[in-house]
Amino acid sequence: MSRKILSIDVGTTSFKMGIFDEFLTVEKIYQQNYEVNIFNGEKAEIDPEIWWQQLVTGCKSFGSELAEVEVVAFSVTTPGLVAMDKNGDALARAILFLDQRSHKQASSIRNKIGEERLLEKACNLPVSGGSSLSSILWIKENIPEVYEKTNKFGHTNTFLIHKLTKKWAIDPSTTSITGLYNTKENNLTWNAEFLNELSLSEDKLPDLYQSYQEVGKITPEVAGLLGLPSSCAVLCGGNDAVLSAFSAGIKKPGDILFISGTCDIMMVCLDNPKGSAEYNIRSHILPGLWMTLFVLNTGGKSLEWFHSVFCSEMTADQFYNDYIPTVIDKKIEEEVPSYIPFLQGSRYSVELLKAGFSGIDVNTTRDDFLMALLKGNNLYLASHLLEVSPVVKLSRKIKLTGGAGNIRNLDKVKRKWIGDYQFEYIEQSSLQGAAKLGKLYFENLNT
Repeated sequence: MSRKILSIDVGTTSFKMGIFDEFLTVEKIYQQNYEVNIFNGEKAEIDPEIWWQQLVTGCKSFGSELAEVEVVAFSVTTPGLVAMDKNGDALARAILFLDQRSHKQASSIRNKIGEERLLEKACNLPVSGGSSLSSILWIKENIPEVYEKTNKFGHTNTFLIHKLTKKWAIDPSTTSITGLYNTKENNLTWNAEFLNELSLSEDKLPDLYQSYQEVGKITPEVAGLLGLPSSCAVLCGGNDAVLSAFSAGIKKPGDILFISGTCDIMMVCLDNPKGSAEYNIRSHILPGLWMTLFVLNTGGKSLEWFHSVFCSEMTADQFYNDYIPTVIDKKIEEEVPSYIPFLQGSRYSVELLKAGFSGIDVNTTRDDFLMALLKGNNLYLASHLLEVSPVVKLSRKIKLTGGAGNIRNLDKVKRKWIGDYQFEYIEQSSLQGAAKLGKLYFENLNT
């Protein structure tokens, strides 16, 4: 009888669960969307209990089929910074990568520690939202009562793993851009020097595990609630983008993955983690490898915005399946206005950057604005490949995945403004990447 894996993918705006066999064949899927809370274009939050409620609901929908599951593995949006008390209950809403409240703290960290040291040890510079270190300091300075009550700061997988096992855990792929992890060494250690200089206690941080390592077993009480065996192993899991790369077979230096979803992410595999102020570096799931992470906060989200502002009379089907492809066909060879793509800030600036169009006049049409948006988004992502090309020899193939990447005619846009690459759309997912962690766990048990 085939061994079973429960894969859980906690995304920015959706929750997915799947039962897989050990050969990564999916047997059953659960999916539910939810909303994040964005306040004044600055705070981006979600109640982490929503994640737990979705996990419970998803498990109940699977019923008796969970009885054969031997391992649970997570793929999670990162960061989803959660301040938790000693019982693992959230003391405030989780802070998401879109969050823009902690620019002051990010700038202060850079000035105090020094950008050169941060890039040398952590391979990343703190920014608002994208760096949990900035968010932790914001909490400490602005809601000190929450900071004082916090037993552990963790990410999405930390919160859910504690719900299942009562143990604290986090992995390198999710914590590597916090500004607190020794990303270059990638040796499962926090940077004690940085913690000391910022007057932060390592006691408030979870234990570090590899993504494929077992943290513990599900407690009997929770196993009964969910319908899972109490002998079920819970793995630490990892960052959704890195697990997408793992699922896609990105494992050679120079391999490229383009994830087109709520945000757009360009990733390049490295065997030497050279930090830069212009992109992030995450630890790969596999030893001795790292992934660059170049994020446009509003990739697919910018199309949602355009739909709501410029094309509200259209249904989503009309907008994505008819309007966008038709405009691309009509306008791809024409000159269009310029667009700066920072609808929800930038992960790589301590300033709150804004989006904007330029080069418009009384003759500029709605179609021109759409093409400008597509041009600006893709030129921005192309800049990352130019940035890393001196560091590693790039593959001439870009693997493309994600729902927004499958819109008809977008390949024409990408070839025009990203470059003369071969684009291969692949059916993979971070959900499958998490299931692949379960398969790796089974393989390690047998060696």
